[in-house]
Amino acid sequence: MDVVKFCSDLVRCRSVTPVDDGAIDYISEFLKNLGFETKILEFSEGDRTVRNLFAKFEKGEGRKLGFLGHSDVVPAGDGWKSDPFDPIQSDGFLIGRGVADMKGGISAFCCAVEKFVKEKSFSGSIKVFITGDEEIGSYQGMRSVLDWAEQHGEIPDDCLIGEPSSDKEVGDRIYAGHRGSINVRVEAVGKQSHVAYSNGCENSLAQVCRYIAAMKDYEWKHEDKRFPSTNLEPTLLFTGNYAENVIPGESSANINIRFGADYNSDQLKKILSEKATPLGIKLSFRVSGEAYCCDDENLKNLMSAAIKNTTGLIPRFSAEGGTSDGRHMIKYCNVIEFGIQDGTIHQINERVKVADLRKLEDIYFEFLRLYFNA
Repeated sequence: MDVVKFCSDLVRCRSVTPVDDGAIDYISEFLKNLGFETKILEFSEGDRTVRNLFAKFEKGEGRKLGFLGHSDVVPAGDGWKSDPFDPIQSDGFLIGRGVADMKGGISAFCCAVEKFVKEKSFSGSIKVFITGDEEIGSYQGMRSVLDWAEQHGEIPDDCLIGEPSSDKEVGDRIYAGHRGSINVRVEAVGKQSHVAYSNGCENSLAQVCRYIAAMKDYEWKHEDKRFPSTNLEPTLLFTGNYAENVIPGESSANINIRFGADYNSDQLKKILSEKATPLGIKLSFRVSGEAYCCDDENLKNLMSAAIKNTTGLIPRFSAEGGTSDGRHMIKYCNVIEFGIQDGTIHQINERVKVADLRKLEDIYFEFLRLYFNA
């Protein structure tokens, strides 16, 4: 199938996380027609059910390659030049919600696999994992899918994630890993009072601000140069106070920390808590994932060679960017992340060059050829 048609059809599925709207079935039917065994995996919590896909093409003994992707997208938002779920081509671009993150990557891999299984003889297996709630935490998506895969002996040796990773042009950057991410809820309790009579009153907002300022000035170590340095950013602030002349009795904030392998989440919790106690601050934590980096040189070299053979580029390896479902898969096998450019993801008028979608398909095809011949 033409990769642009495949991607366009997927975008027309309004799969705003965690709603599926036919995206999982579309991919499943395509792979089933290629000879894949397919299984729809549904996992629920409360009144929410997430649909996911596992598919496998197996030919004898050999290497087991996984491909990981997600069919859910973020809400479109306002201000699009066209219907975000009715993709259009304009000035050489395909425009629509999810074309880059990450229906383009899924489409390119599926089309590359179609060509590969029809043209090449190989021994081994290709295992496809497509989830439906990556954008909101992967609780009924990849986490549950991997529990199922482990129980059924379906964990691959290596996994390619088709998330957008390229920078200026397709093939110039590969994500070999990602920083960890931890969200911290910062809470303080003081005494509400009129601002004109503040003597003896503890301003909870001032407590929170003092803590955030202290942590922004903290000197993080940076010894593992595979990752950018640890960075802390305040993202939300609450007082529940709508009057300008009232000192808030209770205040809270959220800070997010992105960290490399210099720390793990437990070490960060300890540092943050030690700084909070003297300021009367209470903390609670939610860890999105630990920092990780692929150390398998063979997998990295195969991906690099596929890009060079197809485009002439020699990609750089990076552990920048946000988190992905790679943080869950890395617990089971080697992981590498490569896909389209990430410059317009989650934005209005999300777009990819049509030529780049075709280029990505070619790179994936070359990677499959190299992987199963290695």
